[in-house]
Amino acid sequence: MSSVRELLETAAPPAPQPTSSSAEVRSLGDRRRRRSQVVGAVVAVTAVTAAAMVGVRVLAPAAPRQDRAVATTPTPTPTPTQAQLRVSALEGTRWIPDLVAMGAAATQAYPDEPGDLPRALLTFERGGVLVLDVMLPGRPTTTIRGRWTATSAVPTLGPLLKADVRLDLVAPPGASVAVVSLVARLTTIAAAEGYLPTGAPPSLEALSLFLYGPMRTGVLGLIDQVRPGAVLPSPYPTRP
Repeated sequence: MSSVRELLETAAPPAPQPTSSSAEVRSLGDRRRRRSQVVGAVVAVTAVTAAAMVGVRVLAPAAPRQDRAVATTPTPTPTPTQAQLRVSALEGTRWIPDLVAMGAAATQAYPDEPGDLPRALLTFERGGVLVLDVMLPGRPTTTIRGRWTATSAVPTLGPLLKADVRLDLVAPPGASVAVVSLVARLTTIAAAEGYLPTGAPPSLEALSLFLYGPMRTGVLGLIDQVRPGAVLPSPYPTRP
């Protein structure tokens, strides 16, 4: 094998996950967040103020896809518009990967939810540095550093975003099957499209990204943006 990741995937290959439509992914997220809302209501019996922190997220459909002009001549260096997404939009942002939609876990907890459940944080640091933190019950936090690139005709984060992305990560030796599965899925991502959920919990921005593979035949996962300046509770690390 030519890489540690290939060795890991051979030793503990993730279970095959069928691609899903955006509607199926939204439905999955809605059902899980409704269960989370029930948990928040129980917690509110002893802490009334916590009840307002967890709510059902109703996801609006993504904006219509726009055709992109096809370059007729080679462009060896990116144009300012293409580079602007990486420099001014994604840099410094944090995202919560949907572990269930990506087939890495059967359930998970979001920052505003209690419980000893799987959690993850994806951070797009400056200089093209990508950091993935995975927190699993009963295990120490796994932190993986890699690289990211992204280009788009729309240089801002929002529902019109349609970006070509590349996430380079390698699972460390001895990583759990959940971590290997998540890394394998993230490194397959080739495109991202924005959509706007409503009623986002306090720590999350009203923006999420659908993630697609090279063929763009189905959604491979989604990530929810953390609000700028939000302080995430333990066990989330402080980033960026």
